[in-house]
Amino acid sequence: MGKKIIVTIAIISLGLIGLSPIVYADSFADRTVIAAGTDLTGDHTFGEHMEFKSNVSFKDFTTFPAGTFFSGEYTYPGDKVYTFTGNGIIFGDGSAISFITPTTFGKNADFSAGVIKNGPDAGCITGVNTYDEGTMFAPEQGFCGTQNFDKHTHFGDNTDFTAAVQTFREGMTFAEGSVFNDEQVFPVNTILSHGIVINAVTCSDSACVPDPADVISPGEKYEAGVDPAATLHQIRSDDKTFEVDGLGLTMTFDTVSTNGNIKADLVDPATVAGATLSGTTLTMEGLGPIIGNVIDLSSDSAVITGNIVVTLPYQDSEADDENNLTMYHYVNNSWIEEQNCTTDTTANTVTCTVDSLSPFGIGGKNNNSMSGGSERCSGSHEFGKNKSLKVSQVSYDIESFELTVHAYSTCGSIISKVFTSNNVSVLGLSKNQTLIDEFIAIYSIQLEESDKKFKITVANDRNAFAEAFYIHDKSIIKKYTGNTGYTSEQQNVESNVELDAITSNQLNESSEPYANLTSPIIEKTISVENEKQISNKKLDIEKVPIVEYVPEPVAEELVEPVCGIGTESKDGICKIIKQDKSPSCFLFWCE
Repeated sequence: MGKKIIVTIAIISLGLIGLSPIVYADSFADRTVIAAGTDLTGDHTFGEHMEFKSNVSFKDFTTFPAGTFFSGEYTYPGDKVYTFTGNGIIFGDGSAISFITPTTFGKNADFSAGVIKNGPDAGCITGVNTYDEGTMFAPEQGFCGTQNFDKHTHFGDNTDFTAAVQTFREGMTFAEGSVFNDEQVFPVNTILSHGIVINAVTCSDSACVPDPADVISPGEKYEAGVDPAATLHQIRSDDKTFEVDGLGLTMTFDTVSTNGNIKADLVDPATVAGATLSGTTLTMEGLGPIIGNVIDLSSDSAVITGNIVVTLPYQDSEADDENNLTMYHYVNNSWIEEQNCTTDTTANTVTCTVDSLSPFGIGGKNNNSMSGGSERCSGSHEFGKNKSLKVSQVSYDIESFELTVHAYSTCGSIISKVFTSNNVSVLGLSKNQTLIDEFIAIYSIQLEESDKKFKITVANDRNAFAEAFYIHDKSIIKKYTGNTGYTSEQQNVESNVELDAITSNQLNESSEPYANLTSPIIEKTISVENEKQISNKKLDIEKVPIVEYVPEPVAEELVEPVCGIGTESKDGICKIIKQDKSPSCFLFWCE
């Protein structure tokens, strides 16, 4: 009891004479926030991603871990040695940051919130600092002395390099308005605001405008065999947008769950998958030619989810009809046409909202002669322009968890996908092909018992269908009637369940090939086994936009299907009758 009283008195006494108990050894958890003016000159262990407000005092030889955020004004004294080699340390929120002595910084150091001072002149770095790769600087930063930069460093608008010649490396990016020493040299694969350097550039004045032959301008075509190096750019949960002037690229991400790099890489035209090259023009299989280059966008180390807004440039001279431009996207080994896109004819850019990263290019919309789409959809059974796809039924069995789709195409092969709260999967051909005489194929998949809602998409080379369903612990059978195929107007439907907020809309998009339904006869080579269900990413179907529609005044009575030999109807779905002895079958017909 006496010992406890003594300890209490000692702590109170320290407080009375002006000493804070925080001076003593302490361990701080990740993301702890330290108030301005705190004295941390004792022995402390810091977690990652901690935030230090302005003018916190640290012990000599303090090492700062990854993600440390110095959020306020601070002068780092020259009489102490600090280690800033942790990955992704953030210096400042736009307040004054000053270093008295030359310093070494780790990967992805972020000075982009405001200019820093290192030497006698405000906003100018004089000391010979060393920066690891991925460092980011603020606009109007000045460099009054030679620095040691690593690759993939990013400089903001109006950076001033006139005081000294620097050594630049591949993947570095320089924003508009930057000025340089008259003798500055840019090696191959540095990225000026004018484009990516393919032949070394030596400045003759501070503006340092390169010869057009020495750079690939944003959106410009280039010859086979030219393969520029990639650049990496860091994104964070609190900084989800970046741009690279010399590539004409801007990207914004919905969610960044793990900080890291995004990779942007112009592709050698000779190696672009799913394309043919003639001169400098690439033609994408199933779509048509693009009017510029192909850029491969990927997550190098960042973990991202949700939608991504991508902006890419095009050359005005290559576009016959700027208002008809869109973005081509290489997905699952096929080129598709993105649908959620806009064109800025002043800035000469196309912006699309996408849900994955891979190679992209700019081309014409599918109803334009540039796409080459019209030649693929001729035939006696074609419904007509924008009427080439018919979905006749969607059903779900609450007992077996089987989802089936009945669909017909006169314009290329069909692919059907189902989006649940956790997965995106591709439907395979069902074993029960009972509608061959009507040229309709049946696709099926098993959902999870826990799935409470799903969205179906069906697409061919010209049109697409999309609709969301809520299960409500009931089986679902929904039929679509009319002769319109599936156009921009919703086909009339009858259903045996009440559905919430259903989305049904017509899109003009291409799709990956799956089952060949272009012929009136379903070929014998179609497998009767379900193809492997492909689950490639998570998607929240609540983000699917709801589109209002106007029903056509056509109705069809809901009737049970006529099932083939060896099958029986259950909840409107034809199923194989289980027998003790396996029947003898040929194709879809059994005895």
